[in-house]
Formats: sequence, structure tokens, C-alpha cells
Amino acid sequence: MPLRQQKYFPFIVLSLLLLLISACGYRLRGTGELRQDMNKVAISSFVNKTFESRVENDLYDALVGEFARSKNLQVVALADADLLVSGTITAIDNYSISYSPDDKTYEYRVVMTVDVVVTEARSQQVFWSRSAMQEVEEYKAVDEPLTIDRRKQAALKRISQVLAENIHDGLFTDF
Repeated sequence: MPLRQQKYFPFIVLSLLLLLISACGYRLRGTGELRQDMNKVAISSFVNKTFESRVENDLYDALVGEFARSKNLQVVALADADLLVSGTITAIDNYSISYSPDDKTYEYRVVMTVDVVVTEARSQQVFWSRSAMQEVEEYKAVDEPLTIDRRKQAALKRISQVLAENIHDGLFTDF
């Protein structure tokens, strides 16, 4: 390759790479724009139709944290909001997925299912919704029942965080 071509080769490769990446639709998560009048969001506690206590609090905390962290919308009280995030935790399934040689449970899988609705606060019109959103988390079993319960609760908190991220991102990319 002549010296002149070698000089421009890295620039050409970099330019082609940037062109390829931008053409593939990549963008930062949850960075779409809403209408100009959509600046504030209120988050209500989800209805919990399961027998799992406190899980609605974990999801609420995760949603408030995710919207506050992203700074795309200001989290406010319902009276001041442009949008309202609400929903229902419809199911939590917990089951064994692996066993030890002596047939004791070695690992569990927990699945949370939620329905989410984002409405315009003033008109009550549905702005965005998703039914049967699910997230899954696995955790190891131990001989101590209290420790198993703590691990399950930790898994549900992780699920709540992922669901909060998905709800936030979906609002900004799927509307």
C-alpha cells in the first residue's frame, strides 16, 4: 500500500465504522422525546394481586428511583403531574429449576408479571401501556428457610429494578 493511502486508511475505517453504527439505529436507552408539554410524572403504587407482601413497595421505589435518575421527567405529586404511571402486579411465580443428587432443590426461579398503564393526568387518556410484562431472576437454595426467603426477596427487588428500567425506557421509545 502506498504511503499516502496508509495515512488515510485509519480515518476511512473509522468513518465507515461510525456510519455503520449510526445506520443500525443504536441510541442511548430511554432517550426518546415526549411532547413538549410532558415534563412531570407521578407514580402510584401498583395494585398487588399476589400473596407476596411488600413487592408493590419495591416496584414503586424502583420506578421513582429510575425516573429520578434519568431526569427525563420530573417526579412530582399527582396534582402537578402531566403523566401518571400505574399498574397491577398480576402474578409472582416461584419454582424449583435444579436439584441436588438427593432431590433437594438447588436453585429457584421467580417470575414477576405486571400490567402497566401510563395515562395523561388531565385527560385520563392512555398514553402508553403494556400487559403481561415479565422479568425473571434465579437464586440459590440453602438449608436455612429464612435465608431462602431473604434470597427470594432480593431476587424480587432485582426484578423490580429491571421492570422499572423497562417501563421507563419503553415510555421513551415505544410511544
